[in-house]
Amino acid sequence: MPASGVGGCETIEGCAIANDIDFRLSYSPDGATISYVSSGFGKTGFRVFTSAGKLLESSDLLGATMSAWSGNSLYFRDAAGVHIWREGTISSFLPGVSWIRPKASPTGGTIVYVARDTSGWAHTYAVDTSTRIVRELRTARTEPVFLTSRYVWYLGERACMPADGCGPNPPFHPLSGKSYIYDLQNGTETESIITSVADVWPHAG
Repeated sequence: MPASGVGGCETIEGCAIANDIDFRLSYSPDGATISYVSSGFGKTGFRVFTSAGKLLESSDLLGATMSAWSGNSLYFRDAAGVHIWREGTISSFLPGVSWIRPKASPTGGTIVYVARDTSGWAHTYAVDTSTRIVRELRTARTEPVFLTSRYVWYLGERACMPADGCGPNPPFHPLSGKSYIYDLQNGTETESIITSVADVWPHAG
C-alpha cells in the first residue's frame, strides 16, 4: 500500500484537506469484494480484492478518495467528480461533484453525502444510484449516515466565531453541538438525542 504521509489541522482556516482526505477499507454488501481507497498527504491508493484475496484492481494514479459501496458497485471521487467501479470497469456517475464521506443505504439504491459551497457550508444530498437524481436534504448539516433506509442522521453546523480560527474563506464550519434525523419519506427533520453514529446493524447482504 502507498504511504499516505502525516499532517495536522491546527485551525479551521488551514484545514481544507479535511474535505479531501479519507481512508476506507470496506466490504461490499454481499461480502464478496473488499475495497481499499485511501488519500492523504502522499499517494492515493485504490485496491479491490475478492474476499479470498485475489487482486481485481490496483492503481495509485486515480486520485481516488471518499468511497462507498452500494450493491455490487464501488463509488468514489476524484478531481473530475464521482465514478463507479463495477466488475473491473470504471465509469462516470456524478461529473464535477466533490462529495464528502458518502454513506450508502442499508438496502442499496441511495447514497447520502455532503458537498460544500464556496462559503464552506455543508449541503447534505441524497442521490438515487439508478436514476442519478440528486435532491438536497438540508444546509448546514454534515456527516450524514443512514440509520435505516428511511431515516438519515447528521450533525448540525454553526456560523464561525472569531475564536474558531475560520479565516475569511473557511473550508468548513464548526459543529453546532446538535444532531438531527431526516425522514426521507416525508421530508421532515427532527432534533436527535444521538450524539454520534459509528455503525448500524444489521448490514445489507
